Amino acid sequence: MEFRQIEAFCALAEWGSFSEAARRLYITQPTVSSHILALEKELNAKLVDRRTKPVTLTQEGKRFYEYAESILRMMERAAKEFGREGSEIRLGASSIPSVYIIPELLSAFRQVDPQVSFDILRDDSAGVISGIRAGSVDIGITGMPLTDEGCCCKAIYRDEMMLVTPATPYFKSLREEGASVIRLLQEPYIMREDGSGTKKEASDFLETLGIEQAYLNIAARINDTECIKRCIAGGLGISILSKKAACDIENQGRALLFSLAEHGIYRSYYLIYRKSRISGGRMGAFIEFAERYWKNRPEGE
Repeated sequence: MEFRQIEAFCALAEWGSFSEAARRLYITQPTVSSHILALEKELNAKLVDRRTKPVTLTQEGKRFYEYAESILRMMERAAKEFGREGSEIRLGASSIPSVYIIPELLSAFRQVDPQVSFDILRDDSAGVISGIRAGSVDIGITGMPLTDEGCCCKAIYRDEMMLVTPATPYFKSLREEGASVIRLLQEPYIMREDGSGTKKEASDFLETLGIEQAYLNIAARINDTECIKRCIAGGLGISILSKKAACDIENQGRALLFSLAEHGIYRSYYLIYRKSRISGGRMGAFIEFAERYWKNRPEGE
């Protein structure tokens, strides 16, 4: 029984898909399959039901999963106790942090610790949280908080959400007229994908206005912020985006930003990690650095 086999089994149990487990572990799908088959042969037990979607654990698989999780946790603790923590930190980040927040943060931390390296997984907030729970990600930065007794979740950055429109004469005239948010939301709208923290914040905001998603004039559903920004600048529609993400196209004269501050729509980004994984060392130092990096700075700086 090998560590990689146990790791593959736990990933499959967490995500319910051979292809997704392979993607999260940066290995091929046939490799995951061979690891599971090797475990089943050694244990003389069928661990997973491959006929279901998502893949589910059998009763024997559920029993073995308890042992497998314990083994992974013990190996993590042993590596830390004997000083074998490597120089690499596996960092998961959702779309906004991965592009607009962590480049600055990681560059600053490497000034403090030049030997550190980062293996960065970009996913939506839900995917990063799944990686934290499964142990394939050491530390996550997402726009979605996590309530889990086994994890720490701390807000490290606060951003304002803005209504972003094309910088056309039509929208400029609406701004000059003082058009309300509800009026602007009658325009073609670009929606983020499910699992996105930005979509959740926008959906919660629309709910406070009494606007159901079904009544929006959806022009497109897009899972990439940069693509949404280009579509807005090109005139496809409007969207609710992070000010941190949208200020560049405003500065370039390609978009207009309408404040939603009177409705109190702000968004925090969170540092998330499993309590059992952190006991000082390089990851502990990075967490402390990230927690204080934006303190005492003007909002949005």
